Amino acid sequence: MTPAEVTQQDLFKACESLFGTDIDVSVEFLRYLKPAGVRAAYRKKAMETHPDRAAVLDGQADFMADRFKEISLAYRLLSEFLAAPEKYSLDEQGALYRRRRTRPAARADAAAPPAEPLYTGRIPARRLLFGQYLYYAGRISLSALVKAVVWQRLQRPSVGALAQSWGWLAGRDIVDILRERRYGEKFGECALRLGRLSRRQLAELLEKQKRLQPKIGMYFVERKILTPAELFQAVVEMKVHNGKCRTEGSGDRRPRF
Repeated sequence: MTPAEVTQQDLFKACESLFGTDIDVSVEFLRYLKPAGVRAAYRKKAMETHPDRAAVLDGQADFMADRFKEISLAYRLLSEFLAAPEKYSLDEQGALYRRRRTRPAARADAAAPPAEPLYTGRIPARRLLFGQYLYYAGRISLSALVKAVVWQRLQRPSVGALAQSWGWLAGRDIVDILRERRYGEKFGECALRLGRLSRRQLAELLEKQKRLQPKIGMYFVERKILTPAELFQAVVEMKVHNGKCRTEGSGDRRPRF
């Protein structure tokens, strides 16, 4: 597949294959995705889907091989796109990433690109997750938010792994759920639809997964984007903001992470 043939949907699906369906992939997400994040996601997914694990999961080797090919293709697609972003122009209307003319090399003494601007609009009148609040409050850039979300998602256990460790799903159940999952459907939603998990079980798994994943604020402190004092102040401000928002989900919903 040549760059001119790559559609937005192809790249969105590749991101879903590597990062899971609980991240709302958007044009902004693709713009700020970095090779290091793609490589880390690929390594994790490759370990989970390698055909050699079929015996461990009590699954069918051919299905696991197909899943591994899907992950490998997603990795190659995103790697090729990120390797030369200057050769592409995002056409948001036509939903195509088209090859564009190569520009002359920049002069060595050219000024460095300006820092990424921060959000300066009004904070949406709805409940926000902490990372979202930091972005809308002008504390972090959109690029930093995307990196933090990817970092957080890569370090938390999957719903399937938790369910298997608790004895609620067998290896064959996981394989069946992965096979029957619809495009855009989360693993837990598919397990619920197929009757492999109850609503109570799924709720407990999601709560456990949430507790095990690192706090997103750690990302900004470790990389000195925010000081601990600034982080604490932002948490207080977010709680005040969310306390004023009685209706969840109203107002602007961009960007969604």
